[in-house]
Amino acid sequence: MKSITPYRKNLIVTADDFGISPVANENILLLAEDGKIDRVAVMTNGTWSAEDIERLKNSDVKLDIHLDLSETIPAKRKMKEGVFMRGLKFMIRYASTYSRTRLQEMQWEKQFEEFKKIFGRYPDGINSHQHIHFFPAYFKIIRKLAKKYAVHFIRFGKKGMIRSNSNVYRILNPLRKLDARLFAASGLDSTDYMISLDWVRDTKKLLESLVDNQIEIVCHPERPEEFELMRKYF
Repeated sequence: MKSITPYRKNLIVTADDFGISPVANENILLLAEDGKIDRVAVMTNGTWSAEDIERLKNSDVKLDIHLDLSETIPAKRKMKEGVFMRGLKFMIRYASTYSRTRLQEMQWEKQFEEFKKIFGRYPDGINSHQHIHFFPAYFKIIRKLAKKYAVHFIRFGKKGMIRSNSNVYRILNPLRKLDARLFAASGLDSTDYMISLDWVRDTKKLLESLVDNQIEIVCHPERPEEFELMRKYF
């Protein structure tokens, strides 16, 4: 049953990283079954059980593809890394693959086909691990793939991103502006604004400040602190 909290009507809550670890899978499923989230971002190169997939299929959520640069998800990963280290790793990976756009397009096509094998259909929406689709070279690929696979929803923010002091926000917001013209011409749909829960210092204050714009808030339930915030406020 969906939350009846007043601000909830304009909020689309997306849980990222289904498939990245058993903890992520279980926490996402618990939130989905409790009506705390609206969309789940699935990493097709991740790991899960047949029971996990059945529970996800039976939940009342939209299923998005969570595109990733890697062919496989590491079997072990640290539960929490600092923003600097995560950003550094991301930029190294991004720089090493930026010029290989056709190869990346083919890899993502494989991820779309794998999604269909898992769920029997193509996804309801598109987003990406570490928000890499906001980089212009990748955004062009995403736009092309959305048309090919008839996917109409993308994580973007038609009007912008909710302002934040996060370093990730400072990187992504200018990139989103570079993509704005392509998005407007794409015919794709998105929420009015977006923000990631880990960019927020005061979750309660943010939620109480929501007005009539539709906002996508992205969460990572694998992280204990975010899982608890989701259970408390959503």
